[in-house]
Amino acid sequence: MRNACIAMAVSSLLAACGSHDPKPPERMPPAPAAYNTLILPPVGYGRYQGRQMSESDDACGVPDPLRQAVQDQLAAQYEFVLPVLGTGRDAAPLLKIDIMDIVTVSAGGPTIVVIHVVLERPGLPAAQFTGTRQMHTPSSDITAETTECSAMGAVIHALGVDIATWMRKPVDGLFLVNGG
Repeated sequence: MRNACIAMAVSSLLAACGSHDPKPPERMPPAPAAYNTLILPPVGYGRYQGRQMSESDDACGVPDPLRQAVQDQLAAQYEFVLPVLGTGRDAAPLLKIDIMDIVTVSAGGPTIVVIHVVLERPGLPAAQFTGTRQMHTPSSDITAETTECSAMGAVIHALGVDIATWMRKPVDGLFLVNGG
């Protein structure tokens, strides 16, 4: 009788604990660490020659596509690109981008964007650069659908490349015009 009670107790215990093959625990994604994380807040508008830029000066809606272009370009360098600082990420570098000037004249006219970028890294002095990209739509490419913002996508992409290139070796005080 005693053996039967022990057998029933062991059976009950095994059943309660899951004597069948348990599922392996789910792997949690790694937490962002400072070495693989970059804080990239939304792109803002800055002051240029004493004048504050604003959304009303931007007929083409540059901030969000510019932030996305930068994030896409930095994906190879950083595993996590976050919009804000969070718990445990205090040591992550912070990349601030301000649009200083936007010029769009007419379909086929010049499309120019001037940006100012500041990289703040814990324990190091801030590094900054100013970049300008300019493009014209060739007259042979102008159609009835061509707008003053038609070349903006190419300008934004090129600025994203400029920022990612600069981030590999951030030289302070650099001025880039059309990537050079």
